[in-house]
Amino acid sequence: MTEDSDKITVEQAYSAAYEYLLRRWEHMPERLIADELSDMSLLDDGGSADPACKREFVEALRAVLDAEAESGRYTRADQQLA
Repeated sequence: MTEDSDKITVEQAYSAAYEYLLRRWEHMPERLIADELSDMSLLDDGGSADPACKREFVEALRAVLDAEAESGRYTRADQQLA
């Protein structure tokens, strides 16, 4: 899934971004969006300022694609009304 020739839809990219941010928030709820953006900033070599961010994003994307393969859709972004 990390090959340049792989294609994802806009919906999958959006869901992956949601999953990535949700995972980061679950792990570190005190983090500010500015901190996340700083870590995700791209360097001249194409890597992220925090190398773990790119790996974690790919893991989030994989979770979205796996959910779609298993049940037909990614549901963690569904609004939960209590």
